[in-house]
Amino acid sequence: MWLISLFKASQLLIQQPLTCLSAFCLKDTDTKGRFSSPVLDVTEKQLIIERNQTLQLNCRGRWELQWVLPSGTPKVHHGTQIEETRCGKKNNQYCSRLMLSPALAQHTGSYRCRYRQKHRKQASVYVYITDSQRPFVKVQSEIPDVVYMKEGEPLVFPCRVTNPDAKVSLVKFPFHPIAPDYRNIIWNSRQGFTIRSPTFFYIGLFSCETIVNGVKYSNKFLTHRPVNKILDVYLNSTGLVHTLQGQMLALNCTVTAEWNARVSISWTYPQKANGSATIIRRISRSRTNMLFYSVLTIPRLSKADRGLYKCHVTSGPSKRETNTTVIVYDQPFIRLKHRDGPVVHASAGQKSFRLTPKLKAFPEPEVIWLKDGMVAAEQCSRYHVDRFSLVIRDVAEEDAGIYTIHTGIQQYGLFQNLTLTLVVNVKPQIGEKAVSSQQPGTVQRGSRQALHCTSHGVPPPQIQWLWHPCPPKAMIVFIFACMQEFIFIFLFFSQTVGVLTVGEALISGIYRCVASNLMGRDELDIHFYVTDVKGGLIASLEEEPREGGELHLVCIANRHVYSDLSWYRLTNQSPTSEGASVLGGELTEGQFSHTLYLLLKNVTAQDSGTYRCSATHLLTGEHTHLDTAVQITVLQAPVLLRNLSDHSVNVSNSVTLHCPARGIPFPRITWYKDQRKLQQNPGKNITIPQKKNKIKN
Repeated sequence: MWLISLFKASQLLIQQPLTCLSAFCLKDTDTKGRFSSPVLDVTEKQLIIERNQTLQLNCRGRWELQWVLPSGTPKVHHGTQIEETRCGKKNNQYCSRLMLSPALAQHTGSYRCRYRQKHRKQASVYVYITDSQRPFVKVQSEIPDVVYMKEGEPLVFPCRVTNPDAKVSLVKFPFHPIAPDYRNIIWNSRQGFTIRSPTFFYIGLFSCETIVNGVKYSNKFLTHRPVNKILDVYLNSTGLVHTLQGQMLALNCTVTAEWNARVSISWTYPQKANGSATIIRRISRSRTNMLFYSVLTIPRLSKADRGLYKCHVTSGPSKRETNTTVIVYDQPFIRLKHRDGPVVHASAGQKSFRLTPKLKAFPEPEVIWLKDGMVAAEQCSRYHVDRFSLVIRDVAEEDAGIYTIHTGIQQYGLFQNLTLTLVVNVKPQIGEKAVSSQQPGTVQRGSRQALHCTSHGVPPPQIQWLWHPCPPKAMIVFIFACMQEFIFIFLFFSQTVGVLTVGEALISGIYRCVASNLMGRDELDIHFYVTDVKGGLIASLEEEPREGGELHLVCIANRHVYSDLSWYRLTNQSPTSEGASVLGGELTEGQFSHTLYLLLKNVTAQDSGTYRCSATHLLTGEHTHLDTAVQITVLQAPVLLRNLSDHSVNVSNSVTLHCPARGIPFPRITWYKDQRKLQQNPGKNITIPQKKNKIKN
């Protein structure tokens, strides 16, 4: 048997053990810092030898070495020898020699020498072992090898050859040759054909073909596109599974995957080591997917079976899992109690409120809710039962009441009831606000007044009275002080009536009623204006005006209600205040009222007409008018309506003398007797009494 080591030209070199080979000719002093990777005795990247020759490779390094051979080359074989020695001048290096004899075509491949403890540090050479009767490394077979086309990965047809110069073509069955373009389709004698971006075209039967000495050789391949996508994993119960001891448990794990997918389903559960469960598997197909079923069944449950049950699904690199927890009870039960006490609170206007007691039961009981002894859901459409809870939508005050939940498990004769009281809290509302015009009112000075404030709310509101006096001028500023005297509060269910009694009305101001509870507050302002003017505004004529005399007009207005007093005279040309001129007047201010005096002197008949007093309402800004009709009396000279005549009278009789007269103003009558002025009572007549020698008027 020839002992050879091949270089580029495949020269036969028979080396003696101490012969120096290129890279191995190193001084021992240079060993330190070298051989970070092992070194082969060949520097070429590939070697070509013929079939049945001997392959020898030498490797040297700083640490222990090991060889990695091609997959077709057995490491333990009678034709394979590996010799390991310590070498170097000081024996501080490791040497290893690989001898393969005879070398065959199937031994073609990459030979690597690496450190035993550092696999990344290695040296390699690719060796072709030519054989004219076996151009492909793999022996020819009529049964095609399966190659897998994976998504996002290149497709490789591994038709490696024993001669790097072999001419190989790729053919798709039946007669569709595919030429390399070295962009997407690449030929490499060490790997075969590589399709970088395979499409569905490359699914089918392919062959690598070559002709040697007129003989056709081929390697056949069948491509398969594995599908590993898991679309869905469903467990028939993903929540807590409640069951009774002795009953059967069945869990179904259903996997939905794409066509051609291969799915593996496994279980982990508490009693898996004891094999307490039976598992049945089934596969079905739909028009678009594959369905894989795995049903885990335990005929009779025990307490040891409670715990976590997991369904594990794998399909190639894809993995999914789902789980559920099984709780096993000894016997059926109902446990019902209050969650937050027997009395619960809601708020009027709340969008939704849920009455939910603490209920734990198995099996699930039937539930009926009653309100004040009647089925709740039948009383109002806003009530509906959600499992164990009663849901009230758009909470209103009438929802308050006594609620009872009836629970029962008929088959086991278990029943239990619980009663709750629902209190609906309502924000205070003052009733007088709905009927009050909110216009300022006046009260007579010195009168006794009772102010009422009726408020409804839950819980019953508390009433507080606040008060602030009116300022001397301008509008009222609401800075309130607490008023606690003469306050009486009465409670009627959820209604509170507050009565504030003012013993003697002497000071104007604003009284504010504040009704409050935990839901909020409501306020009512009562304008309390003390006046010495009835109605708050009057206009009057002090005396009947006469021609040539004075006209006295008076306009009096409450100082806290009205301002801007003025007098106008209305005429045919100016029938309204806007077109009339202001007459002026003298304004005086009192404690309760403003008085505007209008004085016109030496009046004539032309001054007769309508005189208007105008005032501005302080709160509304409106103008208020009071009209006074004035008629100037024209003076007339006195006129005797008839002359006096002589009268005879008996001594014992009385006589009455009449002096009828007229005039404006009415004439003053004066009687004379014998040119002497008589003393008389006011009037125009006199009477002479009987038996008296006197004249009596």
